[in-house]
Amino acid sequence: MHKFYARHKDKIDKIVFVLSLLILVYLFFTHLFDLFSPFVFGFIFSLVLFPLRKLMCDKFKMNKGFASFLCLLLLIIALTVVSVTVVNKIISQARSFVQSVPFYVNELTSLWQRLQTALQDLLIMIPESIKELFTDGDFIPKLTSSVGSWTTGGTLNVVSNIPAFFVNMLLCFISCFFFLRDRERMFALLKSKTPSWIAHHAVAIKKGMIFAIFGYIKAQAILMSIVACIVIIGLIICGYPYALFVGILIALLDMLPLFGSGAVLWPWALYSFVSGNVTMGIGCLVIYLIIFITRQTLEPRILGSQIGIHPLLTLVALYVGLQLFGAVGLILGPALVIMVQAVYRSQKASDVAPDASQEDLQSGDISYITEEGEDNANNK
Repeated sequence: MHKFYARHKDKIDKIVFVLSLLILVYLFFTHLFDLFSPFVFGFIFSLVLFPLRKLMCDKFKMNKGFASFLCLLLLIIALTVVSVTVVNKIISQARSFVQSVPFYVNELTSLWQRLQTALQDLLIMIPESIKELFTDGDFIPKLTSSVGSWTTGGTLNVVSNIPAFFVNMLLCFISCFFFLRDRERMFALLKSKTPSWIAHHAVAIKKGMIFAIFGYIKAQAILMSIVACIVIIGLIICGYPYALFVGILIALLDMLPLFGSGAVLWPWALYSFVSGNVTMGIGCLVIYLIIFITRQTLEPRILGSQIGIHPLLTLVALYVGLQLFGAVGLILGPALVIMVQAVYRSQKASDVAPDASQEDLQSGDISYITEEGEDNANNK
């Protein structure tokens, strides 16, 4: 066994590295993400703000701590402006809705009367035991009590989570500041503790992930444009006056894995059928069917072409990622495939030109580490 390991040490180490990486990613996102989420988002914010911090330090000769503080302050201001704008929009929409309540009450009353008539016709064919359940005098009070308990419980959960939300935001901003200020020192420490062959694969993974992120954004933009065109054309054919606005809104919503276009089109179709607008109801269902078929057909191909993996492998990655991680797996699945592919390609490149790989390791190919090392040396 020892001789076998000695002969195949490099390959075994790479396989162990890939498997360990996959296991760590799985454990992190399934068990540890909620625990470390403020620091994860703090690190992501630091990656976004780092170019600005670097510009302040290089061009304006600012201290790293002061530049990091300014960047964080700008981030907080931007998030506050966006939040206030969204809240004001919600309040404005709520006021408009309250003004329209009498109209909706009349519509719902008319709808309820039609449903009662339909239910009375349906009750003729329902067995007596089931009919007694709906005609029991306690049924409506029980239902109302259950809904009230659910609503109260949900409200209490939201209220109780508000302090935790602000604590998490505070930890996120504090960690973002330290990630920005001490980025070079952290990466230099990471470099000193990382074996060279792992650092080499880290470079390949970093390049592959950057390529994949931009490819994923581009693929989603292409799919969003296609969905917007389908919805806009379909609504124009149905004679809907706000086809452009609603089409763009549904296309944006379709990018969210938990919602999708069905979150709008299915209730819209149901309301149209109940209110007697059969043409719009059929139109919504047809539009949703076209979007569903188009996404299932084009998404693996477009996503695969943009992130550099085969469409079938992309489809498998999307499905397995969804099963393992939920909605976030639609991003993590292809990302893990890209990480494994990057390790494989870097290993293949090392086998073909090992000398060149070692030179890359010692020079510019690990610029994400060496630039931090240089800055750390300058700090000393």
